Amino acid sequence: MSDRLVETLVEKIVAGARIPSRQRRDELRRELLAHFEDAGATPDAVHDALQRFGSEALVTESLRRVYQWDYTFVYLTKIAASIVVSAAVALLIEVLVNLRVEVEAEALRLAPGFSHGVALAVAVVLALVTAWEATRPPVRITRALVALGAYAMVCGLAALLLTNTTGLFATAAILGALGYAGAKTTTPTMKVLSTFIAFAAVEYLLHWRLGVAFGAQRAIAASVVLVAIWACTLSVATRVDRAFRHSLGAA
Repeated sequence: MSDRLVETLVEKIVAGARIPSRQRRDELRRELLAHFEDAGATPDAVHDALQRFGSEALVTESLRRVYQWDYTFVYLTKIAASIVVSAAVALLIEVLVNLRVEVEAEALRLAPGFSHGVALAVAVVLALVTAWEATRPPVRITRALVALGAYAMVCGLAALLLTNTTGLFATAAILGALGYAGAKTTTPTMKVLSTFIAFAAVEYLLHWRLGVAFGAQRAIAASVVLVAIWACTLSVATRVDRAFRHSLGAA
């Protein structure tokens, strides 16, 4: 029973330390087990060693501080991977949708709205990844504020360097929030349907408010593209997040 208690405590501490290296986790596990083995093999000796060792929360928090920079680097790499891969997929979708064939000229060209579509797609990817990180369980206020602050900084930087981006990022934020809300509905069918309707409504209403001719058919077509980008982004974020947890030794 004592040995099992020690092994359980060691595994909880190693998992809670958030060490993004299997080798270092194994080294820490061996060091902790050796510490208890040196204390003695009798139940009383193990009990005394556990009492002197300190609380699990205190030891775990101390180890987290030791490996904080390693964890931060892997965490930021995870976010960058989600954004880069999702943006690349969004770009491919926009290319496929906007590709036009000129039979007479025997050439391929991109539709006039391609550049705007790509900019909005990338902005939506950023908004979705931000929402994903801000609300990823276990939800932490600090992480949510950092994610939202980073998104606001990107928006501000884009507004300084580029023109006409404020409205673009505002639209992306609305679509990202609605897309994330849609992802939280019950069944896969409802996820897609509710997100599709929300995207189509936003596209139609925003263009109507700006006085731009944008009929229901175009709103539906735009929503189909955005739903494809939404689905791919969430899929990428899920897979990257799973790989991140695996790198920490989590299930």
